[in-house]
Amino acid sequence: MSKKWKVNLANWCLERYVVKHGRLQKKESFDSRMEFDNIVIYSTTALGDFMFNTPAIRAIRERYPQAHITLVAHKKNSELVENGADYDRVVYWDNKIKTVPSLVRELKEFQPDLAVILHSHLPYDVISAVMSGVKYIIRDNYSSGISGLEKWLTNYVFHYYGHFVRRKLELISVLGCRSDDPTMFIPSPYQAGNRDPSRLTIGFQLGASTESRCWPVKHYVALANRLISQIENVRFVLIGGPTDVGKANQFMQQLDEKDRGSVEDCIGKTGLQQLITTIDSFDLLITGDTGPLHLAVALKVKTISLFVTADPRSTGPIQDTELHHIMHKSRTGYTLPLEAEGPVGVIQPEDVRDAIFSHLQLR
Repeated sequence: MSKKWKVNLANWCLERYVVKHGRLQKKESFDSRMEFDNIVIYSTTALGDFMFNTPAIRAIRERYPQAHITLVAHKKNSELVENGADYDRVVYWDNKIKTVPSLVRELKEFQPDLAVILHSHLPYDVISAVMSGVKYIIRDNYSSGISGLEKWLTNYVFHYYGHFVRRKLELISVLGCRSDDPTMFIPSPYQAGNRDPSRLTIGFQLGASTESRCWPVKHYVALANRLISQIENVRFVLIGGPTDVGKANQFMQQLDEKDRGSVEDCIGKTGLQQLITTIDSFDLLITGDTGPLHLAVALKVKTISLFVTADPRSTGPIQDTELHHIMHKSRTGYTLPLEAEGPVGVIQPEDVRDAIFSHLQLR
């Protein structure tokens, strides 16, 4: 079923549901001075998306310190969200229509009056919010700001251009929340990483959500070769998910055998809590636009981030800017020979090497 058909069907169903069972109030009745006893926040997508939402989640808690707040998250982020201080409980949802009834039942345990949908799957998020009995819905519609379900929304951001974090804060400003602090953070308690002062530890994030955001493996290998020959006691840690195991194997195969002892391969071997601790032990992380980049930013770990197909003005580091060096290059007809293994290949290993020496103030 196409998205348009899903939206049309959702509108048809909601129109009939609201007449008999809904608690939705007219958006004109909303006032930013209203207080709510029970609030539900949706953030059910990828790791990086969730990190972008953390400043807004904190701002909602600051605005409603006495409210019971339910966070709806995806199970894959459970290690990141469990026991967070800015909400009272977590409900997990897989974004599927077939699990909407069970989600609604859980939400109704603490009858929510306000739903804030920071990032979730249309139209099932709106359907579940309405069916849970909320009175007002605030939603980030992304893209142009038009979802087709605006009639059910109290507020949404329209044609916002800027960083995703700031868009979330702009969205919730209608609630009277503060919108001036874009600082991301790790919600759950975690074990801090240990840094070895006798060695320089550099993390390589080999994968990304799409291949178009991955720096070629051969570039990572070339960079490692340069650094091993120029820096004493340098150590590399490979990080990534299970789908990146093939890239790790390529990296180790292409690296000189004598240098493999300088590499620790953690790809596909850590849960989120272990990944957080591992990143926290780095002196520097080299990465594309990925979830681990945003974990590193929240952990105040230095990064060099590589942007070609993504726009750092939307998804790059925006806090502690002195810790983060963004390398952003555009694709042109002249760069095509450099893109044999992917568009991010336009950023060359020697350029990253120079950025490392400058960023870490190495000689």
